[in-house]
Amino acid sequence: MRRAWAKLFLTATVLFGGCLDPYSPPVSDTEVDILVVDGFLDTHEGIANVSLSKAVPLSSTSESAAEPGATVTLLDDDGSAFPLQEVSVGQYRVTGVPVKPTAKYRVHIRTQFGNEYQSDLMGIFQTPPIDSVTWIADEEELTIRINTHDASDKTKYFRWTFEETWAYHAAVLSQYKVIGKQYVDRTPEEMIFYCWNTQPSTNIVIGTTTRLSENLISQTPVAYVPKGSQKLSMKYSIQVTQRGLGEEEYTYLDQLRKTTESIGGLFDPQPSQVPGNISRLDPSSPLAIGYFGVGNTVKQRIFIAAAELPRSFQVGYPVPGCYPPDTVCLIPTAAIKNCTLMAQDLTEATTLGGAIYANRTLVGITLTSPRCADCRTMGGVLTKPDFWQ
Repeated sequence: MRRAWAKLFLTATVLFGGCLDPYSPPVSDTEVDILVVDGFLDTHEGIANVSLSKAVPLSSTSESAAEPGATVTLLDDDGSAFPLQEVSVGQYRVTGVPVKPTAKYRVHIRTQFGNEYQSDLMGIFQTPPIDSVTWIADEEELTIRINTHDASDKTKYFRWTFEETWAYHAAVLSQYKVIGKQYVDRTPEEMIFYCWNTQPSTNIVIGTTTRLSENLISQTPVAYVPKGSQKLSMKYSIQVTQRGLGEEEYTYLDQLRKTTESIGGLFDPQPSQVPGNISRLDPSSPLAIGYFGVGNTVKQRIFIAAAELPRSFQVGYPVPGCYPPDTVCLIPTAAIKNCTLMAQDLTEATTLGGAIYANRTLVGITLTSPRCADCRTMGGVLTKPDFWQ
């Protein structure tokens, strides 16, 4: 999303600079002072989230900076106010909002520097249910697809986000750990072989039925997983969230999506306008771009086990440098030709793998590294999610 806002800055420069003035492209040290707002009130859950950050120049390689210390308030058209708390840097949230079905809502923002912004008053946009989430695997990738329709024919614009969760394991099973200079068995609670990782979507995925003869979304792709990905090594789950949109918000997201996907030069077609519903209350304040939406969401989760995939997908996820393992010799034996360490050389910094037997006698233990034996080094956690099947 950072590159999208970078190009939006380029567009804003063209728009507000005047069409008759000569245009100089921004350089790497150009300062940008544009507030970026991304927010949504989920009326089904009574939760409002607002993300605040600063845009960056097109030439910059830096990530956009979060905007901390702001006062963010959700307001309805009856005058009720619900303050959002900063739950992490630049991320603001309020829960337990008593949503009124006929009310309209807006967000008011006051930055730490005293600049004030607000969104338009937005009514609640209803979302039809998801009919199904399906998948198909071809020679290169797994594709997740969505099916939905609106029998009332009111919702013709849609947005989908998703959250992927997958189970995976480390390259080496570590059965032992070292305490002092002695190896001991790991307890079940100390095992570091199996992990779960979760990743939210980052791309803009939208669709419309306005050009179709039926108000029906059928087999529309929402996510892709390449063959050989760690996500498919054991078991994969995706929860798709669907939200109905008004035409204005769809147009805004469509323009942002096109900007994100286009990284061309100055002669590429530039957006004539970047629509949004965020306004500055003082014309002297820095510009703001973004959108605050209001509506309900619907969700559906599916699971895909590795055994359900084509055989070409059912391959391990190799970690380079983990095979063949080195060894720790516990007793002299011809079964192990090269001992990296002897048992007396063990320290608590040593990472051990599994047992090596000769004639049913434990003669050694494989020697490994945290990168090979601890699944957490690849970004996951040891705790299985509550929803996991």
